[in-house]
Formats: sequence, C-alpha cells, structure tokens
Amino acid sequence: MKNFSSADKKGAGITLVEILVALSVASLIMLPVILLFGVSEKVTYKSINEVVACNLALQKIEELKSRPFEELRKIIEVAAPDPAEGPFTEVVLPLELNGVWNTPGVEYARETRLSFYPNIDPDPSRPDFELQKRRIRIRVIVKFIEAVMGKKNNEKSFELATLLGDETLGAGLNASFPMPINRP
Repeated sequence: MKNFSSADKKGAGITLVEILVALSVASLIMLPVILLFGVSEKVTYKSINEVVACNLALQKIEELKSRPFEELRKIIEVAAPDPAEGPFTEVVLPLELNGVWNTPGVEYARETRLSFYPNIDPDPSRPDFELQKRRIRIRVIVKFIEAVMGKKNNEKSFELATLLGDETLGAGLNASFPMPINRP
C-alpha cells in the first residue's frame, strides 16, 4: 500500500487564504464595472428627458410653420400698441402644460415666442418697413423639472428657434421692394 505523507499533499489543493485573496481581487475589479452600469442608467434617463423636450419644441415649431404667414404676423401686430406701426415686441404665447407629456419624475412646460426678425421692432420711418416684417422668428422653450429623490429638483430648459419667411412675395426678401435711389 501506498503511504501518503504531508509532503505529497502540500501542492495538491488551494488554501482558504488563496480563495479569499482571489475573491477580493475579483471584487475590486468588478466594483467599478457595476457602478458604471448605475451611472450609465442615469445618463440615459436624463438624455431621454432632453430628447422629449427637443421633440416637444420641434412639434410646436412645425405646428406654427404649417399656419399661414399672415396669421403669425397678425399675432405679433395685434399685441403691439399700434398694430400698423408698433412698437413691436417679442410676443409670448400662453404657457402650455400637458399631463400626457410628463414621464415618471419629470414635468414639462412649453413656452412659445414670436417676433419679427432681424429687428424685433422694425422702424416705420424707413422705406423698407414692410420688408422688415417679412420674416418671423419662432422660439420654443421647453422647461422641465427632474425630480431627484433626497435632493433638490433639477430645473432644465431646452430652446429651439427657427425663421419663417413670407413666401407670397417671390424669391426672398430682396425681391420684394426696390431699394431707394439717392439722387443729388
């Protein structure tokens, strides 16, 4: 019969100390990876909120662009003290709140502003006064509040703007009115 001595058993197995060292090294490597998943989930959640805000702004801009230019121009002119000559200002349309937009922990509100562009208040003494009222700037600001447990809520806003030109006058603003010629 074969006799097994303690010298033969020395290299045959793994000790408890070796297992504990291997587990601690593995946990030190895995801990940052596990924490990275939590951070990436928060970043994804926040970027989804910004995408929703962008879509709400784009939806409103497309809605306004589908209206006749004269309707938008009238909104700006009616808000002025003198609808014919101004002074004109940036018109703020009523704040829109809609529970359908909201997602768990996030509330959205949408504000729309209309103004003439590039001059919000065109000068009625200039010969190109009507020409200055042929472009409208549409600005949509979506404000949203992200509820964070145990912390102060994060208030953020997203702004999207575009220009809308009166297309009834031909190929752009320069084709609408002749420039005055100064003669001595």
